[in-house]
Amino acid sequence: MARVGDTRIIGVGGSEFTFERTDPDKEGRKIGDRKLVALWLAPLPASDGTVATATVNEFDDGILYGPSSIPGCFSDFAGAAAAEVTVRWLELANVKLVSTVKRQRDIAVFIAGVVAVIAVVAISFR
Repeated sequence: MARVGDTRIIGVGGSEFTFERTDPDKEGRKIGDRKLVALWLAPLPASDGTVATATVNEFDDGILYGPSSIPGCFSDFAGAAAAEVTVRWLELANVKLVSTVKRQRDIAVFIAGVVAVIAVVAISFR
């Protein structure tokens, strides 16, 4: 049964993300000089079917939140969540871009190889 306050919905760029509160994997875990008391996790589905996770750290002082993807802290959850989601979205977009460029490069190398073979065959029958 979920407790009140275990879910937060944040809107970023016209999309809504549901962050769910979980306990840290290890009691007393520290990030820098701050003790971690909770993790807020939100799934970020990518177009290729994979799912990345946006993580916001909640610290024991009760007022600071830190996105896991960048250093620093925010005094409000919404700011930390927006920064985390934006960085994770950019990472997903970069992965997609890299795979697209790699595929295009592989196609270009294949076509160049075919053209080279045709050129060699054409020259040899001259």
